[in-house]
Amino acid sequence: MRDLGWFYDVTVATEPAEQGARLVVTVVENPVIHDIVFEGNTVFTADQLRAVMASKPGEIANNRTIIRDLQAIVGKYNSAGYIFAQVSDVTTDAKTGNLIIALLEGNVEEIRVIGNRKTKPYVIKREIRTKPGQVLNAERLRRDLDRLINLEIFQDVSSQPTVGSAPGLVVVPINVVEKKTGLAAAGVGYSSVQKLVGFVDLAESNLRGTGQKLTLRTEFGGRKSYELGYFTPWIASPEVSMRVGLYNRLILREAVTSTTAFLYDEKRTGGNVTLSRPIGNSETTRIFATLRADSVSVQQAENQLLPEIIALQRAEDVRSFAFNLRNDTRNIIANPTRGGLNSASVEFAGWLGGARFNKLGLDLRRYIRAGGKRIFATRLLLGLTTGTPPFLEQFLVGGGETLRGYRNDRFPGKRMALLNTELRIPFQQNLAGVLFVDVGDAWAGAFARDLGDTGFKAHVGYGIGVRLVTPIGPIRIDYGIGSEGQETHFSVGHAF
Repeated sequence: MRDLGWFYDVTVATEPAEQGARLVVTVVENPVIHDIVFEGNTVFTADQLRAVMASKPGEIANNRTIIRDLQAIVGKYNSAGYIFAQVSDVTTDAKTGNLIIALLEGNVEEIRVIGNRKTKPYVIKREIRTKPGQVLNAERLRRDLDRLINLEIFQDVSSQPTVGSAPGLVVVPINVVEKKTGLAAAGVGYSSVQKLVGFVDLAESNLRGTGQKLTLRTEFGGRKSYELGYFTPWIASPEVSMRVGLYNRLILREAVTSTTAFLYDEKRTGGNVTLSRPIGNSETTRIFATLRADSVSVQQAENQLLPEIIALQRAEDVRSFAFNLRNDTRNIIANPTRGGLNSASVEFAGWLGGARFNKLGLDLRRYIRAGGKRIFATRLLLGLTTGTPPFLEQFLVGGGETLRGYRNDRFPGKRMALLNTELRIPFQQNLAGVLFVDVGDAWAGAFARDLGDTGFKAHVGYGIGVRLVTPIGPIRIDYGIGSEGQETHFSVGHAF
């Protein structure tokens, strides 16, 4: 009878009877529940917790039902990520008839940073949204660890929360394994055109342990250029970041006409400053503002007398300001396995002098599990330019970063539409294969008449690729087949 759950007490006794003995069972019923009251709940309201219970006010309390109710309450907390929540006590108030359920939700007592030798503790803690006093949530903590990985200064980040100094308290250790963040490289080469050419690369992605990045690249000899970059993730609260670039660089490019292809150097001199900050209290949405001043020209082009080349070589200044609104739910930016990116941008050039044009862009990406560890990744790029942009400020589609299976910058234009799809198949921890299909084009504008398409054409490229993680970074090799032949593309990191 006790197992029925309806009785507070059950006693069994015997008493003499005419033909033997009488069995007497005395029961004390559980009280009627007047109300269900919760103590210690901050995550869910009392109504939300009552909704998962079978016990109701006005009914006789049933011990078995109450046990299932307590399991349902803890299950509700756990399914929402509150993995340390527990019921600490259950009582019935004899005066009021209230069923009182006391909860310990698992509040963070302390966050301990472990393993950082170079990185300052505040650099780590400012990325962690989980704070002492909050109820620990496993999903929020996972996002905190992803943010630390996205700083690109840690090889590994992990956490195994433990019970704190008292019931209901949790200690959260943040274990980090730091990367080697300094890079120095140098080399020399020789060609009959440029003679002796040398380069020096210097980079530090965790400057003095602050998470700031500093890069310097210079070329000398027959080819002279330099690039200086600086990034700080936090120059002001809340989470205002800044990126600065100064450059006088040469980039070897290729242009293709209907009858020939030729190489040229893009010379770009100038600088830019970008500031970004979150929108409100959002963890995933940021706005970026960029001010840019460039001088753009084409130098040392082959086939100098071609009419297309003469048009290309017109030097122009570009002074612009741009805004970008970005919602980024990717877990690991360098190698996403879930989430996506929604990015809308607008750039205005010419208001401060120089070439006059406006540029609109949309970048949509998704990353979806496709069984096991396989990832289906897709990207949609849309772009529109108005005004008269220089050749190198319009959209350039073709090559390993956009439309694989075609030569670099094969299709120039003032409009762009591009869809990339990949199936990423891990073989080992540092090795993965890729199947891809790309469809798209850039078209319209003065340069498209000679070098590309005047109207949209759905150019298709497809093929296979390999992704290899190395000490100097992830290497990407793609073999693509397009309507004009085959191309092998070498680069670093995922295209998207």
